[in-house]
Amino acid sequence: MFRYPQIFIGFFVLIPVIFFLWFEFLRGRKDLEYLLGRWRAGAYLDIFTVKWFFSALALVLFITFMLVAAADPERKGPPEIQTIESRDIVFALDVSLSMLARDSLPSRLDRSVEVMRGILASRGGTSRFSLVVFQEIGVKMIPVTEDLTLFETVFQNIGPQVLSRRGSDLTAGLITAFGAFPRKVESEKLLFVFSDGENFGGSVSAALQDARQMGIRIISIGAGTTEGDTIPLEGDRVVQDSKGNRVITRLNSDTMRYLAQETGGEYFSLNDPALISKLDAVFGSSSVRYNEPRESGYRPYLLIAMFALYVYFLVRVVSWKNTF
Repeated sequence: MFRYPQIFIGFFVLIPVIFFLWFEFLRGRKDLEYLLGRWRAGAYLDIFTVKWFFSALALVLFITFMLVAAADPERKGPPEIQTIESRDIVFALDVSLSMLARDSLPSRLDRSVEVMRGILASRGGTSRFSLVVFQEIGVKMIPVTEDLTLFETVFQNIGPQVLSRRGSDLTAGLITAFGAFPRKVESEKLLFVFSDGENFGGSVSAALQDARQMGIRIISIGAGTTEGDTIPLEGDRVVQDSKGNRVITRLNSDTMRYLAQETGGEYFSLNDPALISKLDAVFGSSSVRYNEPRESGYRPYLLIAMFALYVYFLVRVVSWKNTF
């Protein structure tokens, strides 16, 4: 790995340098033959050829290793354990109609809010929080803040009525949640996604690549069950399809697990009675990060280049066998 790989374009300089050295060699031989005559120049030509070869080689090596040193090669330094003092947490909450299903009690949505309240109660004062809700679009309801009173106000009025869409686009929710994290701030970034995994939008793969680049770990909380449940409406009504059949919404745990696996996070079930205590373990282990710092390794190449330059001048200056 090199810090400035564009420096290597300088290797094209070697082409005219080699041509110049070769031209100098041919002209030198010709001059010697002209001054001494072909029959007397034999021994001198041998010495001239040897000196030219070593001086040319030294000059080429000097240019080569100087370019490598200028490109600043990097090497892995000793591993470092870094404790990150600050933590930014974003809640991404699915508020589509399917979150009203009651296969997580009292409902997927209400249970998600209960868990978020628990996280705020246990981590308030040591972290900053933000809230994003999504259906077919994502909306940042609360920017990153330490003021937790804002969350309770929103929680009391949260539901599918917050947004006027019907479906769920998980990718849109993720992209909005990524944008909620402060830029250029060195902090641990955790994204809690509360959803049943239903996704009528695009693929989440490209969005997860952005998460990895930003250093965001996704803790996905799967709402509901794989058996599923109906979606209640006002009164005793439930959501029906165009044929009058009851719509059954099911947990897509594969999608939710994928979010966590691709970002180094973890997956949990919203129905796990020990969920809050398990999330505490996540906080306990995630504030420590192992780094492999890279150190500059240009010095050995610079020393070799300087030695080659010394050899070049030595060969050119010191006379051989009392000749030149």
